[in-house]
Amino acid sequence: YHYISTTTPALLGNKNGIIYSSPFTSLSPFSLSPYRARVEKVQSPAKVHVFYIDYGNREIVPSTRLAVIPPAFSTRTLAAQATEYTFAYIQVPQDEDARADVVDSLVRDIQNTQCLLNVEHSGVTCPHVTLQFADSKDDVGLSLVKEGMVMVDVRKEKHLQKMVTEYLNGQESAKTARLNIWRYGDFRDDDADEFGYKLKK
Repeated sequence: YHYISTTTPALLGNKNGIIYSSPFTSLSPFSLSPYRARVEKVQSPAKVHVFYIDYGNREIVPSTRLAVIPPAFSTRTLAAQATEYTFAYIQVPQDEDARADVVDSLVRDIQNTQCLLNVEHSGVTCPHVTLQFADSKDDVGLSLVKEGMVMVDVRKEKHLQKMVTEYLNGQESAKTARLNIWRYGDFRDDDADEFGYKLKK
């Protein structure tokens, strides 16, 4: 983080993508240490969606928590220290509890573990990647599929079909075993709203 002796309220308007200083309130609601944050969406003056460019966290903060960043801490002086990626070939359920289960499982699997990252294809906002454990070479995303934690995001590109097939085979195994999101069967066929799962369109 960086220190600012006096903060200047930021005039937001609709300046998505602009870098501001913002205390990371999820770390501590009383934190006064500002971090560099990129505005992703201005929902209202009370709800500004920001991405902390040096840590990878996201948060919704009021505009009054944002300040114009000093030139000494601009991205021209120091590039963003966090690089954003998203998993290739997987789709997380929209249900909040199911999403939380995915995050918990992922953190448990890869925290303090060395992984190998491979960019599979580009995306609208960031590259789509796969992760492998450095020791076993097991695919982290595929493991989530086999555990029935996530669905497969089927890609049509010819050069990706080998990976897509492997992921679909893992998904079929999870469905057959009725694991986690598949415990009530294939909710995508029935659009089983009562179970809180919907296929993202």
